[in-house]
Amino acid sequence: MPSHSKKTLILIASDYDSVGNGRQIEMAVVAILAAGYRVCVVLVSSGRGLAVRLKRLGAVVYSVSRRPAVYLSVIFEVAAIIRNEQPQVVIGWSIETAFMVGSLRLLSRRSRHSWRYIQQLSHPPRTMIEATMVARADQVIVAGEWILEASKSIRPLESAFVVPPAAVAFDELMDRDQVAVQIGLNSKKIWTLCVAPMISTSRIDRLIWGFDQMAVVKNDVEHIVVGSGPLFQRLQRRAWVEEVDDSIHWFQNQPLLPFLFRHVDLVLQPGRVAYGGCFLESFAHGIPSVAIDTPQSHDMLGDSEAGILVPELPESEFARRAIEILENKKLQTHLGDAGRQRAVNQFNKTVSASKLLESLGL
Repeated sequence: MPSHSKKTLILIASDYDSVGNGRQIEMAVVAILAAGYRVCVVLVSSGRGLAVRLKRLGAVVYSVSRRPAVYLSVIFEVAAIIRNEQPQVVIGWSIETAFMVGSLRLLSRRSRHSWRYIQQLSHPPRTMIEATMVARADQVIVAGEWILEASKSIRPLESAFVVPPAAVAFDELMDRDQVAVQIGLNSKKIWTLCVAPMISTSRIDRLIWGFDQMAVVKNDVEHIVVGSGPLFQRLQRRAWVEEVDDSIHWFQNQPLLPFLFRHVDLVLQPGRVAYGGCFLESFAHGIPSVAIDTPQSHDMLGDSEAGILVPELPESEFARRAIEILENKKLQTHLGDAGRQRAVNQFNKTVSASKLLESLGL
């Protein structure tokens, strides 16, 4: 039996950076704690630093894996945590947890303790198996209407509740020269930022090609790329082969990421990444973006309002529009101001927290 009197909610998630999904989990935990619940977070991957940040907020954190990706081998350890904590609600955060939490739901039916299963999605199911596991949830929470539309091609989502993510600026401050010294940048140059997992759908190869094209016109730009994954070393080698590695700073994990947003001039997203990697943070800080036109990027950026959406082909268009923003301060300011407006109107922190609590029935 649990030794506490508060109702408990368990959130099962991968380990994340301090932007995108990681930032949304932190704000969700704050809102649920404020509603009077005890929050336990079970991290089923590792390496991004989310555990430390959540403990500071007051959550109980269980780290059950030392691997950077989600593996089903930890399912029995997670089941034991659920059995000991006896939560009223279990949330699976993002699609990569759906198979595990859906399976745990099946196992729970053989026990005396039952719990409400809620699945959060920042991306639609990619396979029929994922869609089937999501269908086991009592409630599905999606980060945007576009996910509902995208899911129809595999299996329509039932009982889905749209909870818009929140765009909130970081309070962290650090002098530009200090940031440059600590992570090896040139403070006199322009900085761009891309946050994405190093997997095929992120299309970092397209980004490298774009860096090569940008260097022909502008040699005063340094590119910060943050993310880990199976393609990390291969992409580094490709940058070396294409002779653009001198302008790229690769980080599998970057603790100073929150400090960068006051100094970055442009956010780049060449693929399909949850929340565009750091679109929400860029909105809050008034940083424009260049992104491939996908249902998600269109939903977040609007019709090229807070950044410029470009087609996948020709590939030269990505670099051309990035240079256009960097060389046009008036356009840069206009897009940045539009991003701040979207942070207030479409991705409001108070509205997001209220919608989340409503969807959870808290």
